[in-house]
Amino acid sequence: MKYHVVKAALPIVLLASAHLHAMTLEEYLDQVRLKNGGVRSTKISAEAKGLRMGEGSLFFKPSFFLNGEYYDDQRPTNAPSFQGIQTLRHTVRTGLSQNLRTGTRASVSYNYYKTQIIGANPNVLPNAKFFDVAPMLEVTQSLWRNFLGAEFEAQEKLQNSQAEAQKYTDEFAYKQLLIQAETAYWRLYFAQTALKVQRESLERAKRLRDWSAGRYRNNLVDESELLQAEANLQNREMEQQDTLTEVESALRNLNAIRETQGEVNLELEKDTPTDYISKINIPKKAELREDVKAKLAANKAAIASAELGTQRNRPQLELYGSYSINGRNQHYSAALDQSMTATRPFSIVGVRFTTQLDLDAVSDVKKSYAQDVVASEMSYKRRAYEVEQEWDILVERFNNLKKRFELSQKLEKAQEKKLVAEKRRYDQGRTTIFQVLQFEQDFANAQLVKLKNKNDLIATYNQLKLFSGESYE
Repeated sequence: MKYHVVKAALPIVLLASAHLHAMTLEEYLDQVRLKNGGVRSTKISAEAKGLRMGEGSLFFKPSFFLNGEYYDDQRPTNAPSFQGIQTLRHTVRTGLSQNLRTGTRASVSYNYYKTQIIGANPNVLPNAKFFDVAPMLEVTQSLWRNFLGAEFEAQEKLQNSQAEAQKYTDEFAYKQLLIQAETAYWRLYFAQTALKVQRESLERAKRLRDWSAGRYRNNLVDESELLQAEANLQNREMEQQDTLTEVESALRNLNAIRETQGEVNLELEKDTPTDYISKINIPKKAELREDVKAKLAANKAAIASAELGTQRNRPQLELYGSYSINGRNQHYSAALDQSMTATRPFSIVGVRFTTQLDLDAVSDVKKSYAQDVVASEMSYKRRAYEVEQEWDILVERFNNLKKRFELSQKLEKAQEKKLVAEKRRYDQGRTTIFQVLQFEQDFANAQLVKLKNKNDLIATYNQLKLFSGESYE
């Protein structure tokens, strides 16, 4: 019983609060951005992927390395008097390395070794404990696989493109979530506004029923007229109940999106919140929508992945070399001084070659990568085509709905003029109250039609905003 009383009183409560501050669209969207976990996570994810779009370039940045090693060799030796029975070595190697876009890997390092040979005859090996210091330059140049840095470049593009694709995907999802939130706002707004119109319509239907009942009691009309008025009243009550259900459902949906409970009043006495839609034009379309940009970035990633896979399966031919200047002494400072004189250089120059033997498997892998590129390109072009078709359909729908909305405005004004004229005729005794109430009902229906057309127009306009390329802030 209590539930039905509260439910019946809800329209009155909503209408009574109309003079209070009504939550604006921007206030509502601010709440969504602040509290909705899905919106917040998508926004953060998009920003994170944007920061990672240059991650691939780190592959060509200098890197610092530091290696330390302790070496204990107690294996039997062929000449214990010279080689001892145990060798201890402490090694530290530090320096900078970098990959170059020419396919070159280079490093500059400082190498420190402390060696102690235990058990050697001091007459044969007087210096059983000594230091080695060796500044070193090492260079490796690819001559086949990764020639001129093709593999390096593909790896860079792959990382950057993957981050770019995810960034645009998240940005589009973020805008979609906010569009859905705005749609929920207008859904509740129009439901509450329609509830006000239908409440007024219900009051008119009651007056019409009461008027018909009085005329029937005075034997001025047949019972059929009273039954018609009664049926009209029941129909209006059913319409109001349906709208009340829609208000409750729209309110739950809006509160779920903003993750806050409580009554919300959006309906205002004047129709200012939606007046802009009658003057708005179709938003300027960006060259590519975010989801299409994501497909394009995914296509670039597929191309880079194919190049990376192709390079990995090519024969590897490398020219490598190293050059170091060395110092050795039982004292570290003396070994360091010797290493700076370049009187004890050590150099290596060589060639490395490796290749796959299963050429059929290599060929199949190469074909598979090529097919991935084709499939990715087809997916991108298909999505671009679908978006263009969607734009054309929405533009056509927007233009049609705008014309329909303008016609519904004219219909509302015509019905209002008709009602005013009929009331004037009634004041002059030239018509009946029944006719006046009928015209009031026609005016209410025209108002509801305009509301529906405006709702459809705003919903379509919101979908068009997805194509603008502007951030939804």
